[in-house]
Amino acid sequence: MIRRTLPSILMEIGWIAAAGSALAADLTIREVQFVPNPATNDASAFRGGIHNVVAGIVTHVWHGFNDRVYLQDPNEATWGAIVVKDGEGGELSNSVNVGDRVRLDNIYVDEFLGTTFLQYRRTLAPDVSFTILDTGNPIPPPPILTAADVSNPADRAATEPYESMVISLEGVWVGQRNLGKASDNYELVHQSTVAWATDYMNVDAGAPYDPRIITGAFLQRITGVIEQYTKPADGWDYYQINTRFSADIVPEPATVWLLVAGAALMLTSRRGRVGNRTIAAAGARNAGSSPAVVC
Repeated sequence: MIRRTLPSILMEIGWIAAAGSALAADLTIREVQFVPNPATNDASAFRGGIHNVVAGIVTHVWHGFNDRVYLQDPNEATWGAIVVKDGEGGELSNSVNVGDRVRLDNIYVDEFLGTTFLQYRRTLAPDVSFTILDTGNPIPPPPILTAADVSNPADRAATEPYESMVISLEGVWVGQRNLGKASDNYELVHQSTVAWATDYMNVDAGAPYDPRIITGAFLQRITGVIEQYTKPADGWDYYQINTRFSADIVPEPATVWLLVAGAALMLTSRRGRVGNRTIAAAGARNAGSSPAVVC
């Protein structure tokens, strides 16, 4: 029979507590996201583990299939943001607001279709919880990138450090639309470089595209969060800029007006041509069916 003293029992309890805390170590967003060589491996080193993530400012909340909350560390220029999937019916997403600084405890680190996620889901992390540390924080100012930094085809070495961060592009043209796995992507063209964007998380769009996203429109600036979508089996491997609301899109007013006016003129002209053909056809029918006049 082994007899244990109170100090030894307390020591064992300490070891158990230490082991428990080791399973849920405190990590910064950068520590979760950073990989040394994203060109060859962009999966988090903590994938599949349960950890505490301290802490990030909410930059966007999206309510849809698996609500999402985007968090960003204002002290990091790269590797500084991450997205949380709320699998608990809005327990997290309905409780936080843009500008809240949030800590997550006992949360599961996951990878899905190229993007590193935190899963707020008790089937994966039974003790997951969150704490709002403070509110009303300013959103970290988005870095001004170039289309080459977020280009398509995907350049992981260039783009992976900005995954889930709020970024901006300036001076780009809207190119082809109806791209990507959901046919809701559009090109952002700068010289010979192309990036992709989408408005599916834009709370003001009201449709697959913001109404100002017209092929040929010039955008002074476009802002959004970077998302990766990789599914080689279906031929997809790209990053996309997800606009959040209408203010994320700043077009050159003249180009949008001219494109809308031009489209209206083309429609009017087409209707006119159709109308003229209809009148001409009717006239011909009438002429053919009129009785002959004998003088």
